[in-house]
Parts: sequence; structure tokens; C-alpha cells
Amino acid sequence: MRANENIPRLLLWLPAHDMVHTLIDLTQLLDTNIPVFPGDPPFSSRPFSSVSRDGYSVHALSCSSHAGTHIDAPAHFLVDGATVDQLPLSTFILPALVLDVSHKKARECIAWDSVVPVADRIRPGTAVLFRTGWSRYWGCSNTATATTRPSSTPGSRQPTAHHYFDHPWLAVDVAEQLLALGVRVVGTDTMNPDQSPSHVSAVVGGDGGGDSGTEGEGEPLSDFGFHMAILGAGGIIVENLTNLDLLQAAQDAAEPDTEVIVSLLPLKIAGCDGTPIRAVAWLQHRGSMS
Repeated sequence: MRANENIPRLLLWLPAHDMVHTLIDLTQLLDTNIPVFPGDPPFSSRPFSSVSRDGYSVHALSCSSHAGTHIDAPAHFLVDGATVDQLPLSTFILPALVLDVSHKKARECIAWDSVVPVADRIRPGTAVLFRTGWSRYWGCSNTATATTRPSSTPGSRQPTAHHYFDHPWLAVDVAEQLLALGVRVVGTDTMNPDQSPSHVSAVVGGDGGGDSGTEGEGEPLSDFGFHMAILGAGGIIVENLTNLDLLQAAQDAAEPDTEVIVSLLPLKIAGCDGTPIRAVAWLQHRGSMS
């Protein structure tokens, strides 16, 4: 593809020497099989008009404000928090840093000590994106899906089972430290930066009537401490990202004067606490946005 070919209009403001050669799509596909947080309405896209019958095609869309890859605005948890239409556009297009925490296991806590080795790379105004690798289980939320993991015996692999809602989760101290470093945008390739329910109520597609009162037998519902910290500081959270492995590979192979930029632009819905987004990322010369 030539540098000036098929570039979304969003990117045309870039200087000529920074024209984007590769866009990395960080967005999960929206369809009726997407995982839905228990109690939330399901996603639906159904034909309303058709070319054969009406001469044009229109679909009727219905979903939660937190369907698929989406952002959480402060209003998601705060009565007087900012809604998506009140946040400045600069909130959503910014430099980003992918942090690899893919060594973490199902329902394992990601504490600040996991971030300390790379904390010196975190700059104020950067979006920090946590790569757990859990996006590979997208859609695996009705029944656990068998995968494989390395065995202690060379040359063999042992079966294991995972569920999209059984992702690792971020401790509140991570939120507090990121805020202290000037970070106001945090993303993850999981349903939730906090713990998610693991009970059978966490079904693919959802029916709007799931029981969200448990996270599994005997487990209390999450207190959403990470949400409260980031959103309480006026920040935003991005959930259900994908392809962070590709973005990290591009990031780590880039020249020192190059940085990752992400676009997380929301739908401009009046008074809404969140919205699905089309998240994309690219590389450009450091400082080109300033």
C-alpha cells in the first residue's frame, strides 16, 4: 500500500513525513456472540430494511454502552462524572505504551511490582495498555474453552481451560501509581481491569437478566477499586482491546525516535457513560503531535 493510499481522514492532519504505513486494529468484532457483562443488555444488529425489498439497507442496532471494545467515562461510576460527549477530543488520541503482563495466570492480581521494571518508560499524558493476552479467549464466556499450555516435560503440552471472565486483574495500587505519574487513560485486553464475575451468569450474548451478585461460588462481587480510582480522577478506561501483541511487537521494534499513537474516539452520545469505539494504533515520529 502506498503511504497516501486508504489513510482514514482522521489521520490526514499528520505531517507528510509522518504518513502512516500501517494501522493496527485494536478492536474486537461486534456480533451476537460477544461476551456481555452479567445484567447488561446483549448486542443486536438486525436488518430493518433491505435493498431487495425497500431499495436500500438499514440495520437496527441495540447494545449496552459498554459492548465490545469500548471506553468507560467517569459517569460510569460517578453521579456527577463527565459523560463521553463532555470529554475533550484530545483525551482519545494520544501516545501509548503497551506493558506485557501476559505471564499472569487466570484471576491473578497484577500489582505495581509487576510494572516497576518498566515504570521509567511511562510518561505523563501516555495511555498505558496492559497486554494480558486474554483477548485470545474472546467469546469463551459461556463454557470454559480448552487450550494448551507448556508442560514441564519437554516436547509435550498439557490441556488447560480458560474463560474470558477469568482474566488477571489490576490492583488499586497500580491505578494510584499511574495517576501519580500523570496517566489518565488505561486500557486492557480484558472485560474489566477489576475482577469479573465467573459464575454461569456470565454468558455469551447475555439476556439482560443475569445474576451479577457473585463472582463464583463464595466469592464477593468486585468493589471496582481500579475503576473508582481512574474514573474518580477524571480519567477513562478502555476495555476489550485486542491485538496488543502486534502493537507491542511494533513498539519494541521501533526506532528510538518513534512512538505509538492510539485513537480511541467514542461515539458522541449525549449524556452517556460509555460507548463502543473503533480503537486503532500506529507509529509516528516522537513529538509529532505536540
